[in-house]
Amino acid sequence: MRKIIGIILLTLTLTPLMAQDFEKEIEEYRKEQNAEFRDPEKSPLSIKEQRKFKGHDFYPADESYRVNARFEATPDSRPFPLGTSQGKSHLYKRIGILHFELHGKPYTLEAYLRSQSFAMRTQKVYVFLPVVDATTGDETYGAGRYLHYEGIPEGTEWVIDFNKLYNPSCAYNDRYDCPKVPEPNHLPIAIKAGIRGYTIE
Repeated sequence: MRKIIGIILLTLTLTPLMAQDFEKEIEEYRKEQNAEFRDPEKSPLSIKEQRKFKGHDFYPADESYRVNARFEATPDSRPFPLGTSQGKSHLYKRIGILHFELHGKPYTLEAYLRSQSFAMRTQKVYVFLPVVDATTGDETYGAGRYLHYEGIPEGTEWVIDFNKLYNPSCAYNDRYDCPKVPEPNHLPIAIKAGIRGYTIE
């Protein structure tokens, strides 16, 4: 009985600490996003906009939007042309399907690699996870938002953190050419997490 009580007390003690760690992580991530937009070498904003940039508008950090997902590899998928914001296309390959639950309901998202990544081994590999949801074009950017992984996560247990959703660069500057979100990644729910917009006065 004492052992059970000890476990319960330990759990109650660790829970607020874990919540603090999550909030701190998201806060740091958002600071980095804002810092990049003030950096002339990284920012998609014009010099004038950089000077006026007051920071992004984010949804409140919400740990319920950080979910575990089961990665189902699709090694037989063939590269396909994915349209871009400038009317062009780039070859992408679906490397797998992520199965997850959000607020008690099951969903899937497809994970992609740009095909040139296979040939250019000296460059970093980014797994592309674009999303359109019920906030798109209303509360968030009209062409959808992005997530990505630096490198391909190991194993079949991946984490999707929608608190880290960000806008494509073309949301800020037409000179950028951004891939569109494929139909399989159009979710029928509102993802009230991550970035909403940014403030320029």
